[in-house]
Amino acid sequence: MTATDYRFAAATAADIERLIPVLREFYEVEHLPWNEPALRRALGALVADPNAGRLRLIVRDGEIAGYFVLGFCFSLEFGGRFGLLDELFVLPAHRGGGLAKRALGEVEALCRAEGLDALRLEVNDDNAHARGIYERAGYVAHPRRLMTLWLRDRGAAT
Repeated sequence: MTATDYRFAAATAADIERLIPVLREFYEVEHLPWNEPALRRALGALVADPNAGRLRLIVRDGEIAGYFVLGFCFSLEFGGRFGLLDELFVLPAHRGGGLAKRALGEVEALCRAEGLDALRLEVNDDNAHARGIYERAGYVAHPRRLMTLWLRDRGAAT
């Protein structure tokens, strides 16, 4: 199998059900909290609103081999809209043939088509393999750290 045996397909609401097991595997590997109802809502919103971003399935012979989520964000520092590669996952049986590298090229092409000047991503500190893939593709560590405030965990503003 080579990376060219795969295609990238825009996900639709009808794809969400068969994508859930792949998402679950990614969330287990990355030790992310699993909240299926919230993920289903987010996936539904993403496929319904092209202004939010893109959800692409990586497909071979009709089967999902992986996926990526590209979100669109805004920052003055980055000159306006920029892309955020939120998730990229290739199932283990499909790794080793350059598929992640090809997926990164697809993400970059989508960003260029949107007129974006920057593409960012998050990678776990302990995932040296993924960091290596991203660094070889030209990504560099940013000197500032992302921080998160979960608004759903805070009461309404007073």
